[in-house]
Amino acid sequence: MKKYTAIIIGIIVVMISIYTIANTPSETTILLPSPNMEDRESAVKVIAEGLEYPTNIVVLPDERIVLTEQTGKILIFNSNGSLLNTIQLPDTYFEEGAGLLGLTTDPLFINNHFLYLYHTYASSNDTSNSSSNSSNNNKIFNKVIRAQEKNNSLIDLQTIIENIPASKLHNGGAIKFGPDGKLYISVGDTTESELSQNLSSLAGKILRLNSNGTIPNDNPFDNSPIYSYGHRNVVGIAWDFNNNTMYATEAGSTGNDEINIIKSGENYGWPIEVCGNLEESLFINAEFCFTPSVYPSGIIISNSSELNYYGKLLVATIKGEHLRSIDPITKDQTPILTGYGKIKDITEDKNGSLYIITNNRGFFDDSGSDKILKIIRNG
Repeated sequence: MKKYTAIIIGIIVVMISIYTIANTPSETTILLPSPNMEDRESAVKVIAEGLEYPTNIVVLPDERIVLTEQTGKILIFNSNGSLLNTIQLPDTYFEEGAGLLGLTTDPLFINNHFLYLYHTYASSNDTSNSSSNSSNNNKIFNKVIRAQEKNNSLIDLQTIIENIPASKLHNGGAIKFGPDGKLYISVGDTTESELSQNLSSLAGKILRLNSNGTIPNDNPFDNSPIYSYGHRNVVGIAWDFNNNTMYATEAGSTGNDEINIIKSGENYGWPIEVCGNLEESLFINAEFCFTPSVYPSGIIISNSSELNYYGKLLVATIKGEHLRSIDPITKDQTPILTGYGKIKDITEDKNGSLYIITNNRGFFDDSGSDKILKIIRNG
């Protein structure tokens, strides 16, 4: 009897595999990798532990580390991982997919010490004229604020943009400056997928703003911060400054995770199309597609040859539980770090070392804790 059961299970697995391959473009479908340990030429150091729902990490020019936690905390460490200060944003709304979600530094940080933060907040104000969709009964929104770092603290908090649509899930939150000096901001579809195709809503979009929150004159839609649309929930943005190319990571609903090259004014298809699965695509096809899901999250382009990743896309994966290297030219892909569980974000310092944060603590069971890992050249 056990033999027949095993045969039936095997047939089901084969049928699912055939269905997956048939419904996803073969040239971009990447299956889950076999577990590989990190490159022997590199070493991994744990430099901080006991984190609570970490979301983003940046390294400042003086090698201090700034980390955000979803609950609304900003942690500042020295280069060795010793905690210098913890700052609590006063009005962060924390839920499963909501909270303090985004962090980036100003391109001129060495002069102005500006940090930009994307977070969810609750509002009791009249929202009838806001950019949020009217079905948001909880009156929660997202906003981007700018703060100045001084003596390991934050001062002079200013709102750059507010009343961005929000929900308990799918809030986006990736923020990065491009080579044009503009601030790019991802906004999720707030679980109302039809909003991604609606240019009257900011949901399901990537926005482009000047650093002071005003709308650039050369945006693709008149008097609108919208730069691209048709997104489900972009959670990672990376710029290749050498080629002026913008990449964005996006988790699919059931597989079909995407890495897209983002272009001005373009439509990326959600919810009509995922991973270019229509016979004649009406939208921009994904550059890379992952089925089964790996949930690609934080992403960078390496600017250093220290660890032999120069020019590679380095992608943190949550479901995949590995750090992945992708050659954007040859499309070759390799898992380069496993064994630490879910990985949320990645950054690179001026010396070429990599910093990643794990994402293992469960929202509902409140168990586990997370770490900052530093990958350095071994010896």
